[in-house]
This record gives sequence, structure tokens and C-alpha cells, in this order.
Amino acid sequence: MNSRQSLSVLLCLACLCDYALAQAGALALSAEQARDAGIAYARVSAATTPGDGMRLAGNAAFSIKGIEIVSAPAAGVVQEVLAAPMDRIEAGAPLARLYSPQLLEWEREYVQLSAQERLALEKRERDEALYREGIIALGRLQESRSAHAQARVAVRERAQLLKLAGVGSANLNALAQRMEISPLMTVGGRHAGTVLELLALPGQRVEAGAAIARLGRAGALALELQASRAQADRIRPGDEVRVAGCAKAGRVTALSPQMQAASQSVLVRAELPGAEGCLRPNQYVDATVRPNAGTATPAGAVTVPSAALVRQDERDAVWKRDAQGLQPVPVEILARGAESSVVRGELAAGDEVAVRGLAALKGRASGMGAPEAGR
Repeated sequence: MNSRQSLSVLLCLACLCDYALAQAGALALSAEQARDAGIAYARVSAATTPGDGMRLAGNAAFSIKGIEIVSAPAAGVVQEVLAAPMDRIEAGAPLARLYSPQLLEWEREYVQLSAQERLALEKRERDEALYREGIIALGRLQESRSAHAQARVAVRERAQLLKLAGVGSANLNALAQRMEISPLMTVGGRHAGTVLELLALPGQRVEAGAAIARLGRAGALALELQASRAQADRIRPGDEVRVAGCAKAGRVTALSPQMQAASQSVLVRAELPGAEGCLRPNQYVDATVRPNAGTATPAGAVTVPSAALVRQDERDAVWKRDAQGLQPVPVEILARGAESSVVRGELAAGDEVAVRGLAALKGRASGMGAPEAGR
């Protein structure tokens, strides 16, 4: 059997499976039997985006742009940790205190360079006065000016290094004047946010550049939602997103161009103003996405009550009523809402589908509770 024949056989088998699902489960029920089983019906309508939108599951997470890594500017030993995971901190708040001999060396060099810069300044001012009186040549004055410029650059370079280590401008001035050096270094975050993880413990030795903590920046908490391929086709950046318990609506900002291999879903990212006030990082959320009115409706799609959807033979289906009775019709769910859903299958606007008594229908279809003879 060649590949073309194999493909034909597979297609025939798929068609037979769909036919068997639709025909083998057909049930002939009288009005009295349907009433006794508590079966109720609703009509299929033309496809529109459900008024309550599509419900997508996901979680609240910080975007990669909202993550800040706080690292040790110099090598040292962690003396004290000043924050705990999930603490909310202000910009510049201390996170850890380190004992750093390297910082001590930097401060000593800064004090020495500051003293040399003052001496170079005094020599330059003295040579300028002597030059104005005609006592020294211009070349000697230029040498003094160059020496002072080099000393000033060296001081500024060391000052920038100390600022990276958390030493403020006021402390630098005091250090240069009082010459009091200290090996203690306080490490803090640059932005307000939430401590997500502490990566260093008291007594631990860290090298320069080693991560101390991981922060989530305030205002950067976003939603990462999982959508099926059919749902993702109806979602566009800018669509409204709402989460129960959060007062403000958010907006879809991006959709992944690829499917996730494990879940076969599409990642949808959304921003929610004030999310920190109603959500916590990594919290599970059930969000509602309302596509814009201009989103195109897929061909062959109709709207059915969400209560009509069942799982039949490991497929989504609805129980459709026609002249022969009730039979399960396989459907593809394009958008699921709390009240109504958009599906595609052998359905048309005006058809009737069961919305109550579905358990009884499934039991009768499997041979349990079959109607008595004559009823």
C-alpha cells in the first residue's frame, strides 16, 4: 500500500468515526420522556462574540522587563539580610548588609586620591600666581594644570565606583574630609517593588557582581493567559481583559507567535492597571477577554449556550434535537464564555440543543436507563 492509499484509508476512518458519533448515539425520546428526564432545550443563534467574552485561565507574573536583579558591587561576606521574600519595598530600601574588605580598599584609595587632588589644585593655583608675575614659564604652568586634571579624573573615577557600591554623595564628601573608612556596605534596589527571591544568606561569601536578590518592579505585574488556537485567532492586542476582584479593566498587549509544545496553547499577555492591589505574583487567575467588535467571525460558526457543551467520546459535542430525536453533534469550541460559546460543527441558527438533563441523555446513550417498551 503506497502513501496515497494510506492517506485515503485514514481519511475514511476519520469520517466513519464522526458518522458513528453522530448516528450511534441517536436517541428517540417522546415529549413525556424528555420531561421526566428534566431535559430542556435552547436555540442555536448566529455566531457573535459572546457578550461575556472568552474565559481564559492563566496566572499573574512579572514581565521580564519588570524584573530587577540586585547584585553585590564588591566582594564580601553577607552580614545581615534586611528583607524577606514577598516584602514590598521602596526605591533604594536596603536589602542586605555586607562586610567587604574590597570596599575598604576602595575607600582608602579615594581618600588618598582626594588628598592628591587637593595638593595638585594648590600647586596649580600657586603656579598661576607665579606665572602672572612672570616668575615661571608657561610650560611649568601647563604641567601643573595637566597634573591637576589627571588627579581630578582619578578622584571622580573612584567616586563613581563607590557610588555603585551604595555610597552616597554626602558620604563621599564626609569620607574625603574626615577620612573615616568602613568595610560595611548596604545593598538596595533601585526601584520600588516586591522581593521575589533572596539569593544570599547571612554568612555567605559573595563575589563582585553576584546576585543578592530578585525583585519584581512595582506596576509591572502582568497576566499570562493560555488560549486555544481557535481562541487566539479571535484575540487582538488592545482587546479588553477583566479579572474578578480587580476594579480596572486591562488590555491584551501581545500574543505568542508559536504554540506551547506541552499544552498546545497560545500564550496571551495582558496588562492590568493596579494589578498589585488585587493579585499576587504567580496567582492563578480566570480572566475574561472581550474581543473588539471588528474581530471576524470564523466561517460556519454559531453561538450555543455554554450549558449545552458536553464531552462525548473524548470530543466536545452538543445534543441536537431533530425529527429523528436527539443525537450528539461534534463541535469545535472557538470561544468559550460563562453563558454562551462560539462553536463550529453541523449546526445552524435555529437548531435546538439540550441544555439540561445532559447526564440522563448520556446515560441513555450508553445503554443505562433505556426507555421502557411502549414509552
